[in-house]
Amino acid sequence: MKKHSKISILFNKIDVAVGRKIYGTTSGFVGNFSGRNNVLLKVDKTIEKNHPELYSMVKNGFTSFPMQYDQSLIKSIQEKFNNLIEDDSTSFANSGYKDKDFGRIIQDPNKKFPELSKLITKDVIEFLTKYYTSHFTISYIYCGRNYHVPIEIREKFETFSNFWHNDKQPPSEIKYFVYISDVTEKDGPFHVHTKDKSAELLNMGFGDRFDYKLSEDILENPEYLTKMTGPAGTSFFGNASLCLHRAGDPDEGHSRNLIQFIINASDKPIEENWIEKCDGTPSDIVPRKYTP
Repeated sequence: MKKHSKISILFNKIDVAVGRKIYGTTSGFVGNFSGRNNVLLKVDKTIEKNHPELYSMVKNGFTSFPMQYDQSLIKSIQEKFNNLIEDDSTSFANSGYKDKDFGRIIQDPNKKFPELSKLITKDVIEFLTKYYTSHFTISYIYCGRNYHVPIEIREKFETFSNFWHNDKQPPSEIKYFVYISDVTEKDGPFHVHTKDKSAELLNMGFGDRFDYKLSEDILENPEYLTKMTGPAGTSFFGNASLCLHRAGDPDEGHSRNLIQFIINASDKPIEENWIEKCDGTPSDIVPRKYTP
């Protein structure tokens, strides 16, 4: 290994360790420090009363959002989603076993699914304008379906981010989630802890997605855990770098359809044709196949 590579690895380890200690995240000290000035950090009682979703986002690191979509819009998006997600020319399996898919992703939804721009309403823009102290942009769109995975496989193989983890992006990055199917506890809802509870769990010794170093009873304690459920059209915001989270595991015969908009700070205002400027699906996504 080259000398500069060893120095880089050592720096990253120190950066992550300092970030965990000071900020209670795995994003590293540099990422946390550089991203904090782009978002609202403090809220008061006035914001809690007048803008409860904004208050929850700042205080907890996530928030539900009021239902805002006409059912006709959701149905039209559902129809196109269903057509794209099962077609090998427009989507691909991101995990599976033999000939069975555990999850599928629509390829380049910025080009194949421009109707998704209708989900970014003026209310969403208004919320983001208040949350960000800088400009912001929608960098990327994820469209995916998670299927049931047998328990003997999901206990030892991460199929679709269903192990507890923090993202390693700067804390200025947040995600806007929209369910495109009805999601109950049986359908694998998004699981999340508040940012304060997440920091506490890291300080208690939480390791990483492959070695928790904490018991499932602690991580899945219903007193602190939130499961985001709701009918098709349900939406919410979340900071995946500050909040420990995971995808839920659908029961047999169930699945979950989800749209994610990945939002970042920007040095210029978001444009009306923002979806044309979005990045496509990353080319380095390697489908994961379970190997007994």
